[in-house]
Amino acid sequence: MKEPAPGGDRYLSPPDTRVVVTWGAESSVYCRRTGDTHLLSILPAELLAMLPPEPTDLETITARMARLCAQPVTPQWTERIHSMLDELVRLELVDRLPG
Repeated sequence: MKEPAPGGDRYLSPPDTRVVVTWGAESSVYCRRTGDTHLLSILPAELLAMLPPEPTDLETITARMARLCAQPVTPQWTERIHSMLDELVRLELVDRLPG
């Protein structure tokens, strides 16, 4: 698994691009850009919810999610967050800005 480089990509997700309905441990997310609806489990939904509308680097996002989930920041945790961000980018729920 490749480690993201410092000063690398930044991520953002403007809240006006989606509509989210949450119940229990799942969230339904409607993407206004694509017209698609996605079902997210709790961790990716929390990640999407905590992303600020301004570009934010992976290190900051990882640290915020670690605090939210009471997890230590480890290479495995960073890779997990990075993988979730990649999937959210693929679904067009998050924008990636090259670093």
